[in-house]
Amino acid sequence: MELIEGIVLKQINYKESSKIIYLYTSHGKVSVLVHGSNKLKSPYLNLVRVFSHVRLFVSGKDLKTLREGEVLNYFSSIPEDLNRYAYGLHLLETVYNFSNHNHDHEKLYLFLLKILSLISISDNFELYVMMFELKLLYLLGVQPLLKHCVFCENTKTLSFSIKDGGMVCENHGSYSEYKVSAIELMIKLYYYDLSLGEKIDFHAEDIVSLRLLIDSYYEYHLNYKSKSRQMIKELMAY
Repeated sequence: MELIEGIVLKQINYKESSKIIYLYTSHGKVSVLVHGSNKLKSPYLNLVRVFSHVRLFVSGKDLKTLREGEVLNYFSSIPEDLNRYAYGLHLLETVYNFSNHNHDHEKLYLFLLKILSLISISDNFELYVMMFELKLLYLLGVQPLLKHCVFCENTKTLSFSIKDGGMVCENHGSYSEYKVSAIELMIKLYYYDLSLGEKIDFHAEDIVSLRLLIDSYYEYHLNYKSKSRQMIKELMAY
C-alpha cells in the first residue's frame, strides 16, 4: 500500500455508491476511488468532502483505490459562509486546473494548507485567496514585473499593464484603468511573507478592483477563468 496526504479539491460520483476524489499533494494531483462513500453509513462521508485535509492508504497505479484513511483537518468554517465558500471553491478550482503543470508542488501544497487555514479564520479572507493567486503566477512562469518598467529600468511614474505583464512608465505605456491603491495592494500581497504575520493595510474598495485585475491577468496570460468566479462576481456585485 501507498501512503498519501493531500487536500480534496474535487469529487465526482462513480457508479451508484462510490466517488472519485481528486487530491492535491506535495507531488501534484492524485485521483482516488473511494468505494461505498455515497452510502449513508459509510465511514468515509467526511473524507470525500471538498476542503478535507486527509491521510490515505491506497493501492493501484493510475486510479488508486482507498484501503483506509482519516481526516486530518476539515476547514468547516469555509463552506459555512457563502462568500468564504465561493472564494474557497475558486481557489481549489484554480489549483486543480494547474495541478498538472511542472512546478514546485511541495512548496505550493504547503502554502495552500497555510492559506486555507487563514481563509477559515480571517475576516479578510479575500486577501489571502488573491495572495495565493499572485504567488502562483510566479510558479507558472507568468509573474508580473512590479519593481520597474517592463521595457526599461525606470521606477517612477509607473502604471500597471496587463497586456505588457507588469509596470510600465509614461514613456512606454498609456494611463492605467486601475487605481494606484489597488496596485499598491497587489504589490503588498505579491511580496507578503506569511511567516512574519504582519498586518495588511488596505482600502475595502480596492478588493473589487484587484479581483478584476487578477481575473483579467489570468485570462489574458493563461486563458483561464474559473467557474466559481461567476459566483464571486454575483456576490460582490461587480
